[in-house]
Amino acid sequence: MPAGSAVTCRLFEAEDLPALFAVEEVCFPPSVRFSRALTRSLTIDPHCHTWIGIVDNIRAGFAMVGLRGEDEPTTAYIWTIEVLPAFRRMGVATSLLECAVVSAREAGCAAIALHVDEKNQNAIALYERAGFVQTGIDFEFYGHGQNALCYRRDLSAGR
Repeated sequence: MPAGSAVTCRLFEAEDLPALFAVEEVCFPPSVRFSRALTRSLTIDPHCHTWIGIVDNIRAGFAMVGLRGEDEPTTAYIWTIEVLPAFRRMGVATSLLECAVVSAREAGCAAIALHVDEKNQNAIALYERAGFVQTGIDFEFYGHGQNALCYRRDLSAGR
């Protein structure tokens, strides 16, 4: 990161939508990419917070966290954390993850969960450093031969 550059995060604003689409297109192939309709619906869902990670006035990434689980209403769910390749390893994902956890805690959630591609070692390391524990595996979650590891973090302990 250039000297003086810092990561800041803020909640989504409507004018961020084109940047979210652009980040999604860079970060994921079409087969697993969120549709524009899903992305748009999550950004306006009152039970979902979308955080924007900014470096040097550039929208470097984003995170989406649902604050009400379908099967477990007190478990938040991280839909995605995405960072443009040029801004990786600069603390953007860590900052976005922290914001997602704070959102979940402030919403009264007892836990926060997520799925991560079993081959994404950088993301797995990020989640484990942040106190997430693997709870299982969803086979072919991302398509044929693309498994997801299930992770969860208890928020009731104040960590």
